[in-house]
Amino acid sequence: SRSFVFICGFRSFGTSEASFMDKQLISTGNTWETNYPYAGGRPAPWTPVVKVNITNAYLIMLAGQVAYDDSGKIVGPNEMKTQSEKTYANIKQALTAAGAKVADVIFERAFVRQDFMKDYMMEGSRVRGRFYREGGVTHLPPFTVVGVAALAHEEQVLEVEVVAVSEK
Repeated sequence: SRSFVFICGFRSFGTSEASFMDKQLISTGNTWETNYPYAGGRPAPWTPVVKVNITNAYLIMLAGQVAYDDSGKIVGPNEMKTQSEKTYANIKQALTAAGAKVADVIFERAFVRQDFMKDYMMEGSRVRGRFYREGGVTHLPPFTVVGVAALAHEEQVLEVEVVAVSEK
């Protein structure tokens, strides 16, 4: 049995009810966690710490997934919604290849080109939410968005890394 503790600014999480993995939200005790000023005084929409106890499972770490088609070309150059849809489709394909499901995701980090951050918050986050809902997830996994000046390709606007835990 191994425990992994992720500490950073995370969104709210929780998904799989699998017997091989126990995930816990851990409060740091800060007042803002239950009275977040940017959420109108409601609880913050993420948790600062997640602890995962893994027994007889695989830790799967996906390198940054992008909106590549089967030939390796970017789909939807400089277009957030199309790139988001293809990126999350590629994430699902990679998870499946590793023997995992969308509900096995325990952490996600998105790199968004700064000039597309507003588009991501409006369109990309909707695609992300739909991806998890269609994967049977009721609470989104911990998530961090990082604004960057550029990505690997000039027409690329999004890259997403995912960590998952799947049963052996």
